[in-house]
Amino acid sequence: MDIYIAAPFGNYIHTRKTISVHGTFTVDARPGRIKQIVKTLRYSFRDRCWYNKLGLRNPGIEKGLKQYREGTVLSIGALERKDYDIFNAIIPKDIPLEINISCPNLDHYSIDFEGLPQFVSRNPILKLTPDITREYLDKLMDMGFTRFHCSNTLKTERGGRSGQIIMPYTINNIMFLRQQLGQVGYLIAGGGIMNETDVERYITVGADAVSIGSACFNPFRMIKLINTI
Repeated sequence: MDIYIAAPFGNYIHTRKTISVHGTFTVDARPGRIKQIVKTLRYSFRDRCWYNKLGLRNPGIEKGLKQYREGTVLSIGALERKDYDIFNAIIPKDIPLEINISCPNLDHYSIDFEGLPQFVSRNPILKLTPDITREYLDKLMDMGFTRFHCSNTLKTERGGRSGQIIMPYTINNIMFLRQQLGQVGYLIAGGGIMNETDVERYITVGADAVSIGSACFNPFRMIKLINTI
């Protein structure tokens, strides 16, 4: 079973037993990642989850390509229709892709059904929002996409909400996609994975792989979890 280290943790964490996701990169640089982390990344003991308002802060795709490491997955996010064309033109075809269509911290961010189809032949992973509609999922599958990552953080007024609050959304989406795609689909489950029981829960409902994010805040827990899986 594949174990992914979700972006942005995958920018810094690389192990022999996991696949790091590097990014998410936009066409142009969006500086201020460290500042946004300090300003907005917070743990809520009341809600038992993390909040952030990072908003795809990154150095841009050109630098992302220079930093790319073989064996990792490059995560990209388009902010405008033309961005898909630029990505497709400059990213080598042999680089595995995750297309992030689910950033919760950008008001104008949405799924572009005109730009996405050109990537079907690359067989990318699509990173989904937890509350994506069945209508949107059907459209993505009709285009020919079969690889999905459920789920990104949940949009709230306080920012993207991550942790075990995401698990019911992920389970519902994994079950629906597995039913629709059968064995053709490749489904990555993420959201609140802290122990082996969480992994087993996702595998039971149809996930092929898991993505670790929240556990990365505690290196000892992360290493133990990876070794256990």
